[in-house]
Amino acid sequence: MMDDILPLTVEGLSHDGRGVARHDGRVVLVRGALPGQSIRARIVRGKARLLEAIVCEELDAPAHAAPPICPHAPLPDGSGGLLPGCGGCPLQRMQPSAQLVWKRRLALDALSRIGRLDAAQLEELMPLPAPSPLLRAFRNKMEFAFGCDPAGRLLLGQRERGGLGVTATPHCAILPDAGRSILPVVEALARRTGLAPYVPPPTRPSPQGKHAGYRAQGRDHQGPQDTHKNTRGFWRFLTLRQGWQDGREGWWAILLTSPGSVTQRAVVRTLAEKILEDCPQLSAVIHEERRQADALCQGQERVFCLSAGGMEPDAANLTLPLGGLTFRLDAASFFQVNSGAAELLVAGAQAMLPMPQGEESLLDMYCGVGAPGLLLAGRYASLLGVEYDARAVRAARHNAMTAGFSHCRHESGDAGRLLQRLLAKGPTAMARFAAPFRTVLADPPRAGIDQTALQALLELGPEHILYISCNPATLARDAASLASAYHLEALAGVDLFPHTPHLECLSLWRRTGAEAKRFSVGH
Repeated sequence: MMDDILPLTVEGLSHDGRGVARHDGRVVLVRGALPGQSIRARIVRGKARLLEAIVCEELDAPAHAAPPICPHAPLPDGSGGLLPGCGGCPLQRMQPSAQLVWKRRLALDALSRIGRLDAAQLEELMPLPAPSPLLRAFRNKMEFAFGCDPAGRLLLGQRERGGLGVTATPHCAILPDAGRSILPVVEALARRTGLAPYVPPPTRPSPQGKHAGYRAQGRDHQGPQDTHKNTRGFWRFLTLRQGWQDGREGWWAILLTSPGSVTQRAVVRTLAEKILEDCPQLSAVIHEERRQADALCQGQERVFCLSAGGMEPDAANLTLPLGGLTFRLDAASFFQVNSGAAELLVAGAQAMLPMPQGEESLLDMYCGVGAPGLLLAGRYASLLGVEYDARAVRAARHNAMTAGFSHCRHESGDAGRLLQRLLAKGPTAMARFAAPFRTVLADPPRAGIDQTALQALLELGPEHILYISCNPATLARDAASLASAYHLEALAGVDLFPHTPHLECLSLWRRTGAEAKRFSVGH
């Protein structure tokens, strides 16, 4: 069966953007195929009930087909394979309006199939997702991997879909020009160092615990004698981020490497100085290291932050506007990568969440640097934000103070453990909060709400939960638990990630049955 070429009719779309077809009772997932298309596809992997394939010839084009927006899109080579291409934007050959239709369909399918919610009711609840204001150059943050070209030379680009190879993407269509112009500079300078790009292991191990630990500069430092063991290579990722500092728009570059020796760290320092010299749009270059042998772009130790003024740890801070407020964050912290669509998301959250009836407090789970919780804070007598990333919590406190919200508190730690601790103290801690927690805002990472936090949330029993999700599959999984005590009242989507199957979902849950618990919790 392997390498067989089959004629197929593509019926649908999978959650990762591959076409779905059927052959002899088996599902075939086809990379590079569009729904409604007739193709010939080569089988590359097979299981008992599932085949995986790639397009080798397109026999027709569906009505919703569109030219790719990017020159790095993989295309059929006419001889049984796809031309090498970037692993991102798998839906870019589909018209934007059709992308929205399929994203909605994928979200509703996950909620009915995984979440066991009524499909007909979901259809009535969810309108077509709000489209992104921009379809090109909309990303304010992107990650690029270091790898090797066929000749063994270092390059900088995107991971190939379904693999660990890297394809150069110097003309990436979703990154603004000012950010894109940094790529060849970094690639050329890193190539001259002679240090090898990092090669991830074949499988992707999970980070230690729920969150891989991060160690800030100057604390718990691991000496070079303990770190010079990078047998898999040195250069890992370059992250580019757009923002503002002191009223000036700029870019931040984060170089992620394996742990380095004193000599290797000095090489990175010299390279950073040269990058700043050659790229005037850069406000700072940051060097971080990651110890784990995996393919995650997540620093565990900050080595330095260099700006035009020299070593300045605070130069890693930038600001981004959202919903009428300005949020400060560290260049490595989470923030929505599509600024225009994030405004639609915030407006949707504000419209969807009912106004409090009397004095209430808001619990903001996974609050990050404070958005969007602080954009809702004016409605509530008090707000408690919970976030694992201590750097983000420090930024959230600053952002609350800058916005003039003295009634907001932000705590660092695991959401589940913090909720359990709050529940254990119960109504006796009311003095720290002005009113009961009847509303919860939950904006978890892609993995969804962890089970400890979800159980504590159900025990807390607020009247309303506004759940913001970037992954319909984990939203659906959590919906199956929430449905035991809550009714899905509203559902909407926002297209934060054009040309991909990803969809940001807003869902409002109202407690059913007995009257919601009405007690305050505190520290």
